[in-house]
Amino acid sequence: MRKVILTTLLISSLLVAGCGNNEAANGGAAATAETGQAATASPEVTPEITPEPAAEATTEPEAEASAEAPEQTTAPQATPQASEAAGEPLRQTYFDKLDQIETGLSDLEAMSASGVMTDMKEAASKEHERWDKALNEIYQALQKQLPESEMAALKEEQLNWIKERDKAAEEAAAKYKGGTMEGLEYAATLASVTKERCYKLVEMYMK
Repeated sequence: MRKVILTTLLISSLLVAGCGNNEAANGGAAATAETGQAATASPEVTPEITPEPAAEATTEPEAEASAEAPEQTTAPQATPQASEAAGEPLRQTYFDKLDQIETGLSDLEAMSASGVMTDMKEAASKEHERWDKALNEIYQALQKQLPESEMAALKEEQLNWIKERDKAAEEAAAKYKGGTMEGLEYAATLASVTKERCYKLVEMYMK
């Protein structure tokens, strides 16, 4: 009987000891599992904030002028008919026109000063042509403006003037007869005498 009791107690002690070992093992495993989980869990990574590059300073281009300066245009020259209709005396209109011809002769200066005889003669001839054209225009305007009797007298005077003009040119050229200057002097004299006649007709007869 006593053996049985001792045997029972021994068995009970072994069982109790075995349960304690199992709990300790299980607890250690749980602790190890929790510890391992905690150890393996990757720490939260805070993204690194990189400073954005400073924006490059850009200079605004200066605003281009959108409106270009209007081109200067030369006012159209008044015609004698338009000037008369506007009440402007024809005399002043033709004086202005003659002055414009005089100013416009500047395009011949280079030829006149070239020292080349052919160029100089051509420049003098062109000058005469311009004054002669103006003279014919003035004469035609006077034909419309002057009474018949005055126009008849002017016609006679003009014929005499033509003779005097040619004579003056011949005398001027005779000073250089046979020389290279003869033709140049003839053309230059025709130009100057015709110019004087233009201004004289406007001054004396134009109204």
